[in-house]
Amino acid sequence: MLAGIRTFSKSIFAKIIFGVIALSFVIWGLNASMLNLGTSREVAEIGSQRITPVELDRAFQRSVQNMQNMFGPNFNQQQAIQMGLLNNTVQSLVSQKILREDAKNIGIGISDEAVRDQIFSSDSFKDPTTGHFSRDRFLQALYQAGYTENEFINGVRGDMMSQQVVSSLTNPATVPDIMARQIVAYRNEQRSGSFFTLNKDAFADVAPADDATLRAYHEENAAQFTAPESRNVTLATLSAADLISTVTVTDEEITDAYAQREPEFQTPEKRTVEQILFSPNEEQTAREAYKRLTEGADFMTVAKEDANMDEAMVKLGQFTANDILPDLRDATFSLDEGGISEPVETALGWHIIRVPSITPGSTQSLDEVRDIIVDGLKQFKAEDAIYDLAATFDEELGAGTPIEDAARDVGAKTYKLDGVVRGEGLAGQNVDGADEINAKIFELENGEESFLEETASGTRYVVRVENVTPSALRPFDEVRDEVVAAWTAEERQRLMMEKAEELAGNINTSGADLATLATEDGADVRETGLTRRTGRGLADDVNPAVAAALFTLEDGKAKAVQTGEDVMIVKLDEIQAADINTADAAPVNDELKEALNEDILAQYLNYLNEEISVSVNNSVINELYQPTAAN
Repeated sequence: MLAGIRTFSKSIFAKIIFGVIALSFVIWGLNASMLNLGTSREVAEIGSQRITPVELDRAFQRSVQNMQNMFGPNFNQQQAIQMGLLNNTVQSLVSQKILREDAKNIGIGISDEAVRDQIFSSDSFKDPTTGHFSRDRFLQALYQAGYTENEFINGVRGDMMSQQVVSSLTNPATVPDIMARQIVAYRNEQRSGSFFTLNKDAFADVAPADDATLRAYHEENAAQFTAPESRNVTLATLSAADLISTVTVTDEEITDAYAQREPEFQTPEKRTVEQILFSPNEEQTAREAYKRLTEGADFMTVAKEDANMDEAMVKLGQFTANDILPDLRDATFSLDEGGISEPVETALGWHIIRVPSITPGSTQSLDEVRDIIVDGLKQFKAEDAIYDLAATFDEELGAGTPIEDAARDVGAKTYKLDGVVRGEGLAGQNVDGADEINAKIFELENGEESFLEETASGTRYVVRVENVTPSALRPFDEVRDEVVAAWTAEERQRLMMEKAEELAGNINTSGADLATLATEDGADVRETGLTRRTGRGLADDVNPAVAAALFTLEDGKAKAVQTGEDVMIVKLDEIQAADINTADAAPVNDELKEALNEDILAQYLNYLNEEISVSVNNSVINELYQPTAAN
């Protein structure tokens, strides 16, 4: 049902209302200077333009729905907010409004006839049988999308105004054809070669280094052998999770909680709904159609013959009582399975409803959900108790009571942690919010104690830094084995590269045969096949560095290439240049033109942001999506 609007146009308006405006158009952020709407209840004001809470919510819900189409129905609003989708939606709407305000300021106007022609010309709103604009199809699409007719028309008008601004900026962008062809030829050139990997076993025995060499290596690579700053700390934590095991619940509490939460365990009745929709002035036609249905006519046949509706328009899908249009709720949910309603009037016209099937609702019994109820009660009681304990804990700490004593009085856990390193948790201890606590530890000075803090998940904690061990190069004698291992590995790689460069030099200067060199080394030669610069064409187990090497060589030449621990000799065997005269430059031309246009438009939006007053009200946004957006 939403296909009509979803494919209505490729315009900025259509992109924004469905949350898919190009993010490259929104290069500026919402900074603190913009957040100055005071007591306004609008989401944002852009010059004389407004973004209302309803408008934001519609756009955001569509963005969430688009993500659900990609990631499945379990993708929810909370995840969308965490991913930044809400902020992107706000910025996209602001971009839309700022372009409309600019169009208004420079005197661009769009006539009613132009708007009408734009909508009427859309194939999405045309009857597939007649090829003409269908008002029923149009209204149904708007209804399903949650828009009034005036809202949609005003949106199209605003978009057409903005599009005139955008077109004047971007249409002039051109790319020289020869430039596009050269890029295509560069990308499409193919090369093939052969290579072999040096036998590592031949370099297994590296002569040991003397003590002076190792000490010099230790100093030259000090960062590799430097111990990071570490801290010894005393930590106390207080969390609801720690209290749950001490919490008890009564049968009466379980029964009461089940009664309060019973709707959570109910699956509502669902009904498959079909409808025939007639225009507001077609009551008589609707009643005649209903008469035909009561006389045994096929529902789909009547829909097609009397209302010119196809199957996709008739079959609406499954609904619960809360999902369906309120004006149709009573008629729909009073029918028996297979029943057909008399014509029902709504703002869209006259509906005849049919319910082909009913999925009964159900409720899980207390016994089925007892564990869920008990866990919930314990969690609630623990969280309730934690507030009083945290207040007592804070008071004792404020009065100067040592962490250990204050923690014992409220039942908090205490830890003595040695060797805590920045960004590496809490010395192996599995503590909730370890990363946050680690960050706090490194905000403190030696001997300093934090206030009672709280992690994002609700764990209260206090920490005291007992000792700081500065970062320092570890003594050579302490890390001698590590130095030997590191020097040996590096020396092995140096010797392998030296050998590989010698073999490549033999190919380049004396024409030595790659296959013969490989046989002497006990290795096998592999062919790359034709590949492009990106590595496209190489086998999955061949490192893309091989392709990169081929495109740096002259025909018949070779070079040494190191990839991780492997060292290879790569030789270029063939070059297949792309014909610049026959290259299809159109895709690259479009790609470059689009990039130029986006850059121009992004810069213009940035300019408008300085010229047009933009105010965004974060408090309204937070209220709309509490508690998820509040943090």
